[in-house]
Amino acid sequence: MRRTIIDPFRAILWLCLLLLASGRAFGGSPNSYQITPDKSTMVIGESRSFRMVDENGQAQHKVRWTLSGPDTSQETEGDELHFYASRAGEFRLGARTDFATAEASVKVVEAKDMTQGTMRWQSGKKDGCTTTKILQARPNASGVYAYQQSQCEDGVYLAGYTADGVQLWRRKISDSPSQTGSNNYEVEGEHLEAHPASICDAVQVGTEQEKIRAMLTEQHLSFREQPGAEHVWLVEQSNAQCRLQFDDKLVLAKKKKVFVVE
Repeated sequence: MRRTIIDPFRAILWLCLLLLASGRAFGGSPNSYQITPDKSTMVIGESRSFRMVDENGQAQHKVRWTLSGPDTSQETEGDELHFYASRAGEFRLGARTDFATAEASVKVVEAKDMTQGTMRWQSGKKDGCTTTKILQARPNASGVYAYQQSQCEDGVYLAGYTADGVQLWRRKISDSPSQTGSNNYEVEGEHLEAHPASICDAVQVGTEQEKIRAMLTEQHLSFREQPGAEHVWLVEQSNAQCRLQFDDKLVLAKKKKVFVVE
């Protein structure tokens, strides 16, 4: 009887190739990888770092980066892409490894066009997940500037971000939203203090417009003026829209929150 000898090295190689093809290797499916931040607005002369992460926020290594924009196209390789905004325009970032790809967009504007309330960055948006809280971090040695709590189909997740929107980590904190309470957990020894899910819950009638503008800037929230209405701001968030109406002295007179079904 003829015996078949299996080469262990070749068997392991084929197993790795199958895992890579299915997207299950290294802990995620191909569409679970992201560039963080995935949307950015920068001023000419500013520099920013971008990182490709998996579904757990772990940085990927030896990433092949592409940058394309007006009369610009370049490629580089590295764990991060360091982008210097030398001129205005809209640019596309691409990241690729042997088993996944991701994309991001960058808009570069002149300093005069970067008004208060402009969205500086957006990061960590995932299908099937809704942001429920933005958690401001106290000064710390880990580099975390803010935390994002999200309700997903399989539970509640928390992610940590730098001031420029780079995701440092992401972890599951509960299988059920009822298990989290308001702030019944700690991260890296820090008891978290949550901002309300909607800016409407945070501002009070009688607050001056400039104070609200500063609050929006701190939480990386953008707003737009309602067409045809004087002194009315519309603030869009992941699951709600906040309508802020100011009087002639630019003091908040009315506020209204409308939940948006995603």
